Amino acid sequence: MIKAVLGAALFFGGVALFNVKLVELLEAGTCASGNVPYEIAPGYQCPDDTGTDILLMTAGILGGLIGAGLFAFRGEPPWGSGRRRFGGMFGAGTFAWGFFFAATGATSLIASLTNESIQNSNGGELGGIIVGATFLVMGIPALLISLWGFVKSLGGRDERPALAGASVGGGGPAGGGGLLSRMSAGMEQAQTAQRLGSRLPWGSGGGVSASGGSGGQIAKLERLQKLRESGALTDAEFEREKAKILAE
Repeated sequence: MIKAVLGAALFFGGVALFNVKLVELLEAGTCASGNVPYEIAPGYQCPDDTGTDILLMTAGILGGLIGAGLFAFRGEPPWGSGRRRFGGMFGAGTFAWGFFFAATGATSLIASLTNESIQNSNGGELGGIIVGATFLVMGIPALLISLWGFVKSLGGRDERPALAGASVGGGGPAGGGGLLSRMSAGMEQAQTAQRLGSRLPWGSGGGVSASGGSGGQIAKLERLQKLRESGALTDAEFEREKAKILAE
């Protein structure tokens, strides 16, 4: 739970920081490019905090990557038992990729078309539109794929078999639980076999005794077939008793 919350906070916080600083860089435009050799022309000098903005954008990317990694390795939550889990490396990675590029592309495109400071800057509007369109193409397909996987995980259940209990020789509560479960299953099977034997003519004390040889086996098989036809035996019980008779 802690890894999931911390990872999500780092990821979304990193994406938000990156986009805020991206808009500020677009407002500055293509500074330090006055087309004057060895000299920055007046009006093209970059703001003093441009270097800090670039460092913060880099920190936002690193924070987002660390957050996505934490979320991918968050483990199984207590309330998620039995459900098909959304995430893992592929699910979290696809969502992180799609959300980052889609969110950044939308922010860049909207800011370039609505922010007057970007429109009045030197090349900021054109650069923002190019970045926005490119990032949207890179992010929207991955985001849709990851969201579709999330929707499927909401209604799906994990079909993987449950893990077996601890070994008989294992100590502690886990080992005791595995041993008790196997003992309980064995007792249930014995009781089922006893109830089945009481319904068979040759399994009760007052029934017809079994004769040796193939004639006795045929008689038993005929009575077994009649019990199945009458509904006293299921198909699985019939096959099990049939195998026992043929093995005599």
